[in-house]
Amino acid sequence: MFAKVEKQSNGIDLIKIDNEATKIVFTNYGARIVSWKYDDNNIVLGNVVEADEFYRQNPFYFGATVGRYGGRIAEAKFQLDGKTYHLDANDGKNNIHGGLKGIDKCYFDYEILEQVGQVKIVFTTTIKQTDDYFPGDIDLEVIHTYNVDHKWTIEYKAVASEKTIFNPMNHVYFNLNRDNNVIDNHSISSSKLNMYLLDDNQFVAKQDPINLDSVFNTNQIQFKDIFNSVHPDIKAQMQQYGGIDHPFEIGKQGMKVENKHFQLILETDMPNVVIFTFNDTSEWDSDFNIYKAHSGFTLETQTIPNDINLFGENAPSILEANQPFYSKTSYKISEK
Repeated sequence: MFAKVEKQSNGIDLIKIDNEATKIVFTNYGARIVSWKYDDNNIVLGNVVEADEFYRQNPFYFGATVGRYGGRIAEAKFQLDGKTYHLDANDGKNNIHGGLKGIDKCYFDYEILEQVGQVKIVFTTTIKQTDDYFPGDIDLEVIHTYNVDHKWTIEYKAVASEKTIFNPMNHVYFNLNRDNNVIDNHSISSSKLNMYLLDDNQFVAKQDPINLDSVFNTNQIQFKDIFNSVHPDIKAQMQQYGGIDHPFEIGKQGMKVENKHFQLILETDMPNVVIFTFNDTSEWDSDFNIYKAHSGFTLETQTIPNDINLFGENAPSILEANQPFYSKTSYKISEK
């Protein structure tokens, strides 16, 4: 395995890793994944050729590291230790994905480590409270590792200068179809698949998720079965949101997504996975926007969005000052 760097304009570097049957590409802009190919099939959505133009104006967070807080925070505010913090309202009246200066727009420093059987890219930056209005600065490492088994691993290491909230994740869109057609034919499976319902403002409505295994009487469920479900609660959610944009509880912190050609195995130490099936692709008025609804899906490993307002001082996203944060998620692709 080896890595090479291609420098494009606008300060964007592409780090390209070749592993014979598979090739994967990352960039310093947002510490993001740009491409992941198995032979001639690109299993993630992105743009290698014109990355320097594609990503800086893209509103869909393609492949980006998202933070300091992934997901929405209601009314762009929260309380911590009795103090109210007001954030960017960049999603209607809510905050989403860290605000207007989230790390998806950050140029990371990086170091490439070529090791036996793997290549590791260590991206580093400092998240400033003066940029995003959350308490404290955070020194952050985002480590992407790719190995000979075609496994991509993301590690997050962070230390905050003050007590704060921290909920990083990656916003990669997968599509395992050879023609990148809609992902309705993909199936998801885990030893537990519990989906949280959302209210009219796209926040978790109640902390009593629906057990999809029971609803569909199987633990291997196609996206189209969820989209077309006659279960009253699921049907109402699909009609309201045009597809899935929901937090899930999964069993043993692992799940599998597959079609007839490939299987993708997810492993994580985070408590939840947000699955988003790219339901509305019309937001970006650009010739680059060739995407239709359901042309990809995310597997965002994180805590439940808005957990600080749901659980208060018991929110899993709370990070104490000077206490190291660590999280790890991996995605492994294989041909069937």
